[in-house]
Amino acid sequence: MWRNVRTWACGITVAAASSGWISLHAAGQQRRAPAPPSKVPIQVSLKIGGQAYESATPGTCTHAPVASIYQVVSELWSAQQSEGGRSLSLAFWRPKDGSADMVSLSITSGPSSHRVSTVRGTPLAGSGKVMLQPSGKGGVFTVDAKTPDGAAISGTIKCEVFAPHVAEGGH
Repeated sequence: MWRNVRTWACGITVAAASSGWISLHAAGQQRRAPAPPSKVPIQVSLKIGGQAYESATPGTCTHAPVASIYQVVSELWSAQQSEGGRSLSLAFWRPKDGSADMVSLSITSGPSSHRVSTVRGTPLAGSGKVMLQPSGKGGVFTVDAKTPDGAAISGTIKCEVFAPHVAEGGH
């Protein structure tokens, strides 16, 4: 199934298939989308409702200097890791218009699941802030947030290196 088909004035059409293929039609050529980023070291040290969540599971850390969420042009950083019944997913958006940063954070540990989202244009879930301190080719996210049920989430997520972000769809 094709989605997000777009034709530019120069006659180039881009269409993304649900299979992950990107078709670029110009003079009969086709290109495959870039491979997803390689796994890199991620160090997670968080307290969630007073309980420790520690992880050194490799995952993916990405950065896009220009991205968009709900028509808000932003810079995007992300960190994701998953192993067994534990997972962490963080998306940190810094709008180019100078408005407040936005964050989407999901953490699962066995039967417990926690979510915070301050992304405008979606139903808000909890509250809080994430700060990013660049370090070499990576950086450290400092989290200070609360879930909708009031559980505090605080601590750090350290990405050793940020790979280029691979877009999942949209224009």
